[in-house]
Amino acid sequence: MRNRRLRVDPYVIGRSDYVESLNMWLEDGSNDVGVAVIHGMGGIGKTTIAKIAYNQNFSKFQASSFLSDIRETSKQANGFVHLQRNLLSDILQKRKMEKIYSVDEGMVKIKRVVRCKRVLIVLDDVENSEQFNAVLGMRDWFHPGSKIIITTRHQHLLKAHEVCVRLKVEGLLVHQSLKLFSWHAFGQPHPQEDYMEHSRHLVKCCGGVPLALQVLGSSLFGKTANVWENVVRKLKENAVPTLDVITEGKFQKILCISFDSLQDHDKCLFLHIACFFIGKDKDLATTTLDECDFATEVGLQHLVDRCLVEINARNKLTMHQLLENMGKAIICDESPEDPGKRTTLRHKKEASDVLRNLTGTRSIKGLMLHCPSTFETKAFTKMLNLELLLLDNVKLSGSYEDFPKKLIWLSWRGFSLKSIPANFCMENL
Repeated sequence: MRNRRLRVDPYVIGRSDYVESLNMWLEDGSNDVGVAVIHGMGGIGKTTIAKIAYNQNFSKFQASSFLSDIRETSKQANGFVHLQRNLLSDILQKRKMEKIYSVDEGMVKIKRVVRCKRVLIVLDDVENSEQFNAVLGMRDWFHPGSKIIITTRHQHLLKAHEVCVRLKVEGLLVHQSLKLFSWHAFGQPHPQEDYMEHSRHLVKCCGGVPLALQVLGSSLFGKTANVWENVVRKLKENAVPTLDVITEGKFQKILCISFDSLQDHDKCLFLHIACFFIGKDKDLATTTLDECDFATEVGLQHLVDRCLVEINARNKLTMHQLLENMGKAIICDESPEDPGKRTTLRHKKEASDVLRNLTGTRSIKGLMLHCPSTFETKAFTKMLNLELLLLDNVKLSGSYEDFPKKLIWLSWRGFSLKSIPANFCMENL
């Protein structure tokens, strides 16, 4: 992040011991290249802990970089190369991105840079060793005293024989949970007296998971007692018990209740962002979504206030993986048996089947497809309301007169034609 402090939620509760452990390790004076693995379930606060430790220590190193959302970025086209460019730009402290055209080239350049400086690097949300190796490669590349922090859901990401510090992040205690929930629900460290009973019940449902407490608390800020009672009733109806440990399935139910409390405009905006604009520049997303008849600036601020969307230091839209998963699940629930009747298609097989079988309908407003295949343009004929289209290595054959006239945003990696066809309607693009 080119020596910039990272944004951290102002209400961080019960995480100081983890940060202190990291600080002691970062300041141990060792000449070894150290690796720390912060692991735990999604939403438990791993990234927050890493951000705080990074903010408190990056100035003590010759160079530093915090690479966010590695799992999601690596799934995108040239995702690994993009991560490598960010890392090199941070370490070299350049505003302009380094030119890299392959993962192997990137690894050579990274090796050349990190052996000359004592660096602090954070790899956030790493899913497997391939992602780790593509960005950093071998530990013996690094200058003595360098430190690498990894956040992951997988305890055994590194092999058992590899020397590293491991921190398992646990849920908050009940009194800590109540305090965090209260900051988001009431703007103070304790519940208002009339809401104490409901607050204690909702806190227990969240199982000590900070993200659940933040999202649920934010959704109830300024709401009437009737709204609170409805939320408690819905949690009971959805069989979300008051447990010390929360599973991802129960977590999703809590998040969905918060989503249901949004206005219809903000619900649609959230789903568009979750499906198409995660990792995209905020200004680009705003311009595009405004053309889709959203009041984007106002709606986006609502979502940020609800802890459903974040805008990072690079001005990119980000969202916790569990919230993104919720958005995808909501889209699938629109028409479980017939994907062609959903508002958005982004699952590779389902999108391919709809295009191949010509089963698209006017319900589809957005479609994303990463697939090195050829489809006929007439597959889009019935998608009269398609506004957002992302194609990656897809080839099309046929007349472009069949393309949707309402199309507002087109991202086509691997565009195979030398020019845009004359019969391609660009009126709204």
